[in-house]
Amino acid sequence: MFNTKNKTLVIALSALISASAFAADDPTPPAGADNGSGRIHFTGTVINAPCSVAAGDEDINVNMGQVANKVLESGSKYSQNVNYTIHLQDCDLAAQTVGTVGYPAVSKVAVSFTGTPDSSATELLANTGSAKGAGIRLIDANGDLLKVGDTSKDIDLVTGNNNLVFAARVEANTQPVATGTLVSQATYALNYK
Repeated sequence: MFNTKNKTLVIALSALISASAFAADDPTPPAGADNGSGRIHFTGTVINAPCSVAAGDEDINVNMGQVANKVLESGSKYSQNVNYTIHLQDCDLAAQTVGTVGYPAVSKVAVSFTGTPDSSATELLANTGSAKGAGIRLIDANGDLLKVGDTSKDIDLVTGNNNLVFAARVEANTQPVATGTLVSQATYALNYK
């Protein structure tokens, strides 16, 4: 038979064993333990301009979609326009002097586009993908067709944020069309006025 001392000892041991079992299931690591870590890399540039180019817009990806070869072989010989936007942020257009450097007031921007021209139709950007007979046509914010190396018409700016909306399309050059991938690249430069 158990006496009162034995009952107290059994209860105390049971409580101690139960607490140990719950402690083993506790997912909280001890203080100072490594729960995982990593690095975050920040990149960017400081530019001498009245507007900041929004993060991500220094490298814009434009998906031209899947263009049927028949579209390029007959009729208008170009695809639907695909819009893309260059976002300008925090534009300060007023004239100012910082230290000994003077910055003139600006009210407009023009955007120039350079890249490798198509060998058969030099107004188009060359396609370096596997498709044949097509290049990329650049189109300015007014809907005017641009040639490789052209600069857009002036675009009025406002203080604060501005969205410069341009477009591109897949266009047939003078060669026979063959299916495949489209890969092309242009570089843009902002020219404030």
